[in-house]
Amino acid sequence: MGTIDRKAYFLTKSNNKAVDMDHRKKINYNISRYDAIVPLGKQQFANINLARERAKNIKWRALETLDQQLERFEQMFSTRGGKVIWAEDGEAALQEVLLIAKRRNAPPS
Repeated sequence: MGTIDRKAYFLTKSNNKAVDMDHRKKINYNISRYDAIVPLGKQQFANINLARERAKNIKWRALETLDQQLERFEQMFSTRGGKVIWAEDGEAALQEVLLIAKRRNAPPS
């Protein structure tokens, strides 16, 4: 499909949606729900310092237990038939991916 074809297709589809009253009702309904709920969501950040403190605590809890979380992930993933390959860094991970691709005779890109 060429650029002109895509543009004509888009214009046709958008014109059809623009006059679709059921679609308009759905959009207006969802926008009103969004408009009603956003202020409630913003309230949780009314005290920005408290929100930052909570985010920092969540981050540190995650980092403090990362080793346990990764081991649990490996166990659950392996139970479902997957294989986890540990790598020290990005370069080692890339080498592991390349080995897998070679074993599977993947064509080079």
